[in-house]
Amino acid sequence: MKRLIAVATAAVLGLSACSASHATAPSVPSKSVSTHSPVRHLKGGKRPSDLLGGTPQFRLTLELYDAPLVGANAANSQFNAGILGVDAVDTLGDSWQLVANSSPQVVNLLALQSTSLNLGDGSLPAGAYPAVQLLLDPATTTVTYNGSTYPVVFVDPNHPWWDPTQTVEAVTVPLSVSGNAGETVGATLDFNVFQSADLRDGVVYLTPTIAGGVASPTINGSVLNQAGGAVANATVVATDASGAVANTTVTGADGSFHLRGINPGGYTISVLNTFTTNAGATVNASGNDAGAAPSTYVVLGPNSQITLPTLRD
Repeated sequence: MKRLIAVATAAVLGLSACSASHATAPSVPSKSVSTHSPVRHLKGGKRPSDLLGGTPQFRLTLELYDAPLVGANAANSQFNAGILGVDAVDTLGDSWQLVANSSPQVVNLLALQSTSLNLGDGSLPAGAYPAVQLLLDPATTTVTYNGSTYPVVFVDPNHPWWDPTQTVEAVTVPLSVSGNAGETVGATLDFNVFQSADLRDGVVYLTPTIAGGVASPTINGSVLNQAGGAVANATVVATDASGAVANTTVTGADGSFHLRGINPGGYTISVLNTFTTNAGATVNASGNDAGAAPSTYVVLGPNSQITLPTLRD
C-alpha cells in the first residue's frame, strides 16, 4: 500500500478542513489528580519524603488539540489515542505524575480540531519544568478509516518506553513551564497527527510529534491563490525568533489553517508547497500558483486569537 498519510488526514485519509472556533469539548471525560506522586524515574535522587512537610506547590492545567483537519469523511475516520496520563519533567530529568488515568482514556484526536480535550490538572512543587510527557497506551492507539482499523506502531527512538515491559509510550513535549507557590498555570498541547503518522502496508507508523505552549494563543488564517481559489495541503510553519520551528499544520480543502500549542511571542508564519513530515511522508500543496510561497510575521499574547490577512500562494 502506498503512503497515504500525509497525515493530517487531509492528504492521508482524504479529509478536508473546517472552520474552527475556540471552545472546550464537554462530552469527553477526563481524570485528574489533585496532588502529584513520587517520581516515576529517579535521576535526581528525590525520595517520597521530599514531598512531605508542606512543600510549596503550583497547579498546572492542560488542554489538548489536534491540527485542524476534519471534513466529509470524518464520520468514517478516527485516530484514537489511548491516554494514560501526563508527567512533568523537572530540570534534573525526574518525572512527576501530574495526571493519571486508572485505565486508558481513548480519545479520537480528529475530534479535537476546533474543540479541546481537558487532559486534567495537578499540583507540582514550585519551580521550573522544561518538558512534560504524554503517556500513551499502544494497545488502544489505532486508526480507523472507511470501516478498516489499522494497527499503530511507535517507531521513534527519541520517545522512550516509560516501563521495561514496553506497554507505555512516553512522548516528551518541550513545554517550558514554571510556577510559584499558589499559582495556577495553563498550557495547551497540540498532538500533531499531520507530522506524526505514515500509513504503509496496512500499518500506521507513528513518530509522535506534540507541540506545547503556555496559555492558549491561536493563529488562524487561510491560503489562497491569486485568483482567490483555495490552496489545499499547503504546510504552514511557525518559526520563533531563535529560528526554531514551534509548530506546523496543513491547510484544508478551503485553504484554512489554525496553529495552536505555541507560546506567546513573535513568529514568522511561512507557507511551504512541498514538505516532508517527521514521519517521512511527503505533502504537496494543490491549487497554488507558481513562484515563491508567502510568509508574514505575527506577535501573540498569552491568549491571543489572531486571524491573519489572506496569504496568497
